[in-house]
Amino acid sequence: MGLSGIAPPKALAAGTVIGLLALLAASPCRSDSTQPEPIDLTVREVIVLALRHSRSLENARLNRAVERFALRIAEDEFRPRVTLDAYTERNATDRVNETAGVGSAVRLRIPTGGELAVASRVADLGDGAPAFASHAGTVELTFVQPLLRGAGFGVARAALRTARVGEQINILAFEGAVIDLTSQAIRAYRAYVQAGRRNEIAERSLERAQDLLEVNRLLVKAGRMAERDIIQTEADIARRELDVVAARGGLDAARLRLIDLLDLDTGTDFKLAEELGADQAETDQIDVPTALELALANRPDHHIGLLSVENAEIQALVARNQRLWDLSLTLGRTFMGSGDDADAALGGLDLTGNRVSLDLSVPVGRSAAGQAQLAHRRAVANLQAQRNRLDDLRQRIGIEVRNAVRDVQLAEQRMELARRAKSLSLRKTEIEREKLNLGVTTNFQIVTFESDLVNAENAELDALVDHLNAATALDVTLGTTLQRWGIEIDRVEQSADRAERFGVGGSGGPR
Repeated sequence: MGLSGIAPPKALAAGTVIGLLALLAASPCRSDSTQPEPIDLTVREVIVLALRHSRSLENARLNRAVERFALRIAEDEFRPRVTLDAYTERNATDRVNETAGVGSAVRLRIPTGGELAVASRVADLGDGAPAFASHAGTVELTFVQPLLRGAGFGVARAALRTARVGEQINILAFEGAVIDLTSQAIRAYRAYVQAGRRNEIAERSLERAQDLLEVNRLLVKAGRMAERDIIQTEADIARRELDVVAARGGLDAARLRLIDLLDLDTGTDFKLAEELGADQAETDQIDVPTALELALANRPDHHIGLLSVENAEIQALVARNQRLWDLSLTLGRTFMGSGDDADAALGGLDLTGNRVSLDLSVPVGRSAAGQAQLAHRRAVANLQAQRNRLDDLRQRIGIEVRNAVRDVQLAEQRMELARRAKSLSLRKTEIEREKLNLGVTTNFQIVTFESDLVNAENAELDALVDHLNAATALDVTLGTTLQRWGIEIDRVEQSADRAERFGVGGSGGPR
């Protein structure tokens, strides 16, 4: 048999996902007094329900909305910034003079690290104004370009690059949360199915024990069995009834765990609409080198490690630049005008001054330059620490991949052996029942073989679930969970916004 759960089956159609979400949204909430209808359940529907209803994922969506807004703010760094201001002054010397004015300024940062500013101001000169002009206007053009500290495209764009890298990290972290939730939903579904199958095994075993009791009574009546030998069968029936009670309790516990994960009404019941493992596709075995290549290419935590190193490199670049002297070039022009109103004052501007300056600021002594040196040392140490963490992560991924591939292979072998053992145990029990009818065996032997059969059936079930879960764990290790189940992160991230737009409420009905 090939390895289950490696190659993706058909991706979940977008229409199917949207249709399920719309159906869930349109269905009214049920009161606690009304017993909800059983839900036809498949593993894909469980995934959709979990992604739709999970409160932890809803919190992650809310955080993503804030993170996207933070990126938009960071993207505005090299866009014009406009400020408006107003002022009033009252000077009292020989006489009192009041002056009022309004002004505006437009500043634009450029990717070289410089800044261009245009500031304008118009003032009402009040009683102290000359007879020919009651208003004065001023316009200043200024350009400042750092030449050492703060200069260069890499340093000037560092904050924007850090914000963009941070957004990629946030997306990957959200993707990791979706993968974890999907894996939990799949495991919870299989645990519920497994509990249901255990209940069926226990009930079938009880029915066989009751049938055996009827056969024993016929044999006693025919004088072919001592009446005291029936006690063995009656004791076995009592034990089988206890197993049924325990299995039903386990089934309800698994149902409640699944309900808690899906955030549904606690009275919700499920009807299984597919066989256990029907969603899995059988493929060829995967080798460790191929699996490791897939993991490094797909795992969110590995990409986050790479981006963290990139962010640390940006921080080290900025910290190294901050140790340089502060040398900057300033260019400026000033225009002034006056008139009997504001329009005249700004319309008749004349050039009144030019400015060219080269400013140098040099920190002297350890106390002055120590903070910049300390920040640089910390940034370099952090960069090396991030590289070490990335190396550790790659080593851990390599170990996890080898363990996951081995676990799938061993689980497949155990499943095949468990199937064979159950088949042999079933045949052995059937033969022993035939021998009982011929009077050449005992009740004790039948009961013993029946217990062996129940154990073999449960072992086969456990081996199948372990194999499916090992394949799911391998998907998580390789980072291929989303591809396998056709989950699109953008749709998951925006589903809450879409529901709100169409008037859909939050999570499921009353708990």
